[in-house]
Amino acid sequence: MDDIFFSVKHHTLRREIREFLLKELEPLKDDINLKKEIPLSIIKKIGEKGFFGPLIPKKYEGSELGLIAHCLITEEISKINVAVSVTRTPCILNGYLLNKYGSEQQKGLFLKKIATGEKLCGICVTEEEAGSNVAGIKTVAQKKGNIYLLNGSKKFITNAGIADYYFIWCITNKNVNPRNGTSVFLVEKDTPGLTIENPYGLMGLNGVYNGIITLENAEISKDNLIGEEGSGFQSLMDTFNIERITLSSECNGISLAALEDSKRYAKNRIQFNKPISEFQLIKLKIAEMATKLRAARLLTYSAAQLKEMNIDITKEASMAKTFSSRTAVEITSEAVQIHGGDGYTDCYPVERYMRDAKFFQIGGGTSEIQNLIIAREELK
Repeated sequence: MDDIFFSVKHHTLRREIREFLLKELEPLKDDINLKKEIPLSIIKKIGEKGFFGPLIPKKYEGSELGLIAHCLITEEISKINVAVSVTRTPCILNGYLLNKYGSEQQKGLFLKKIATGEKLCGICVTEEEAGSNVAGIKTVAQKKGNIYLLNGSKKFITNAGIADYYFIWCITNKNVNPRNGTSVFLVEKDTPGLTIENPYGLMGLNGVYNGIITLENAEISKDNLIGEEGSGFQSLMDTFNIERITLSSECNGISLAALEDSKRYAKNRIQFNKPISEFQLIKLKIAEMATKLRAARLLTYSAAQLKEMNIDITKEASMAKTFSSRTAVEITSEAVQIHGGDGYTDCYPVERYMRDAKFFQIGGGTSEIQNLIIAREELK
């Protein structure tokens, strides 16, 4: 893997982020899981170190390291605690969106603060009747002179309640196909008419804020429209590809941790007077876990490489996401099995890995939707 995709700068970056995470995140990971609370200080530190900015140019305080570096950073954070990585993800996605589609004024006002972790983001697409069917969103933005009035509601919003900037997709023209009548706005957290609630917990990803935002005649300046009016669907589809690569890397980070923990446990766990790693059934489990993980990482990094070559990765990103998420669920399940009774307790992190992994078959586009996209691209 290293010889195929990583340059000297990537190896240097990996050493740097591992040293940083060992010092800053490793001591917190169990408390985060137990207390279901991620200290905002660790998120800010990750941003200050430049790990929010691999897809943002240096002129806007980004590191401009590229998508391969982003995948590497994401894997390393996710190995320790994927909930922290998931909190970072909307900032990566909205930073990418703003850099590619935003105006110079918007980049000067907002992008620099995203790149450094000063401001956190939420990406607001899903609604009660618009999950997999993104084109079915009902939230509207009605233009009134130099402002837009936003009305509607979004659910399952990561970072709801802690984000400073909410990027909200709305219908701006009801008379055309939603793919041509959708726009995206940057809405700041203290905007009158914006309300936020966090009415539910999550099965996994302990510490991640997730909730509902409601807009009631929220007045948004036309200067906060990202890109041209009506271009929101196209920019969202582009951003989704980055999201799928990001989530694939998060899955692979979980799988890496689960495999490493399983190997360590198997070597130390004694049954019938020998380590269980000497039993053929355990060896077969480890072999299958390692093979699936390598395939998932190859899919992910190859898609990232294609994107860096400016090649459309709609199919490849969906392949990476659906395979990596399925692989993460399978690998973490086997990790629990290898740990036996210990694996079903909260004394070992494999139970957390298993709960966390399931999210990725749903969030960011279900595996079923990814397969429909793959089939559509194959049958063109």
